[in-house]
This record gives sequence, C-alpha cells and structure tokens, in this order.
Amino acid sequence: MSTRAYHLHELEIARSLDDSRRVMPQLTSQHRRVLDLGCGAGQTLIASDLPGEISAVGVDVDFDALLLGQELAAPLALVNGAAEGLPFAAGAFDLVIARVVLPFVPIRPALAEIGRVLRSGGELWALLHPPRRTWRSLRAATQARDTRQMLHQTYVLANGSLFHLSGAVIPSPASGRYESFQTAHGMIRELQRAGLSNVIVQRARHHTVLTAVKR
Repeated sequence: MSTRAYHLHELEIARSLDDSRRVMPQLTSQHRRVLDLGCGAGQTLIASDLPGEISAVGVDVDFDALLLGQELAAPLALVNGAAEGLPFAAGAFDLVIARVVLPFVPIRPALAEIGRVLRSGGELWALLHPPRRTWRSLRAATQARDTRQMLHQTYVLANGSLFHLSGAVIPSPASGRYESFQTAHGMIRELQRAGLSNVIVQRARHHTVLTAVKR
C-alpha cells in the first residue's frame, strides 16, 4: 500500500463511526489549542470536524504526508517537525494527540517535549503498541519464514523490553529508525519523569489507549 493510499484508508476509518477499528480522542470545551503529533496527513484532525474556535496544528516528519493533508483540507495548519524537537513555545497546548507516534520515536525525549508544550492541566491522549502486538507480528513472520521481518520484530521485541526496563530505546541497526512496544509500567514511569500524572491505561486487543495530565 502506498503512503497516499495508507493515509486515505486511515481517514476513511476515522470518519466511519461504525468501524470497529476507529479509535479517536474525545475533545471537550477545555481543548481549545490542540497539537496532533505524528499527524500523517492530518486524518485525525480532519475526521474530528473541529469547531472554528479550536486552534489545531499537526506535526509530522513525513513531508509528502503533509502535502496530502493540505490537499485534503487546505486550511489545516501542518508543520514539518520531529517529536523530540517540537517548534512550539512551552505551555502552548491544552491537548496533545499522539496517535501511534511514540512507538516510532525516541520516547523519553518525545515525552519531555510533550510535557514542555502542554500547559499545566493540559492532557495527553496516546495510542500505543502493546507487547502482544509485537509477539503476533513475530509469530506471523516466523510462520511465513520471512527472515527480514523476523529479524525486525526481534529488534522491536528487544527494544520494547529495553524501554520497559530503562526508558531507553535504540534505533534499528538495519534501518536506523525507531520502533518499540510500550508497557504501562514503562509509560507511567516516563510520563512522571516528563511531568505528567493521572495516567489512565485502556487496553484493547490490538492497541492501548493512554491518557495523562500535565502537573
């Protein structure tokens, strides 16, 4: 599936209220300044149909995805940037959405940046990869005798275990990119380190939703 097709597919899911794969943050009147971290083409913001009084911005490292987002919703504010170096002032946002971005970045510096740009009382909503997802992927790669995927999923498994124990993650020796799974224990520890508390973890079969509040 091409990058364009992937993002369009994700937008279709986000817009389909009866799709069991749809997982969306709940925005309230307190969320007047929203950051979508790792926004892709901005599909979460587009599908949220935000009222005009909400100021929202999306950030992603994938410039082509951002161009697609501008094509889909021209007024949408999209910025090319990395999770571990956000180009925003401290306390700039009431809500940070991190939809499946933390599994693919250096988590500790990314959480530090999230804590920095959230105001006191601001909230984080994050969609994460649980350990069982990695085990399923490794088992599927083993059954398919896909050596490359077996090696990659073994790296993800080791990286997630490292994060659970120490909070650190390392880039893949093969690609130089990051990927890991996240445990509740590891996330709670690192969120507290970044100045967030009141952590709520909701587990589902294929994902974990986590919310936290900036102290």
